[in-house]
Amino acid sequence: MKAIVSGASGFTGEKLLKRILVDQDYTKVYALVRKELSMNHPKLEQVVIDFESFTSKQIPSEIDVAFCCIGTTIKKAQTKENFRLIDYEYITKFAKVCEEKEIGNFHLISAIGASPESYFFYQRVKGEAECFINSLEFESVTIYRPSVIYGGRKEFRLFESFAAWISRNFKFLFIGKMNRILAVTGDQLAKTIHLKSKQFIPGRWIIESEEISCTY
Repeated sequence: MKAIVSGASGFTGEKLLKRILVDQDYTKVYALVRKELSMNHPKLEQVVIDFESFTSKQIPSEIDVAFCCIGTTIKKAQTKENFRLIDYEYITKFAKVCEEKEIGNFHLISAIGASPESYFFYQRVKGEAECFINSLEFESVTIYRPSVIYGGRKEFRLFESFAAWISRNFKFLFIGKMNRILAVTGDQLAKTIHLKSKQFIPGRWIIESEEISCTY
């Protein structure tokens, strides 16, 4: 199989990229990046792009699987406008290009509680992106809705560290759907996406955080 990864330089995207590069079922992996990664692998081809001018001409045909790991936080984006630019405009542009290239299997990292009708801006934008992608002509779309993602980030995040501590020490208190709010590691999320990508079940699928947290 051939794959393309958008957001390959991000926290989860990089972990996913490393996983599929060592998977013998993947023979070629294209990574869309703003600047080249300090990573070399015989299967890897890095495609440096600017999302403002990104078109389908910049990626090859005959790709089997697309992974969208694009995402930021409102704190990092600094404004709601910048957040929407990245978490909606860039994501939907990538998805549209993948549709034009007739890629059949699309995977998106979204967020817990994503809904276009959400009261919260973050979840609302994520939900709008989900709806747009689900409307495209992909054979299979799998959307992952993790809770807080933690595990060895370069920068310290207080809330993330607290959520990780709760998840590690008090997991036994979270029963049934309460598992959904437990934090998950970047490795758990990357492994879940990797495994699901090899199943290729036609349709539209939502993977909630409690299923991700069960991946080891």
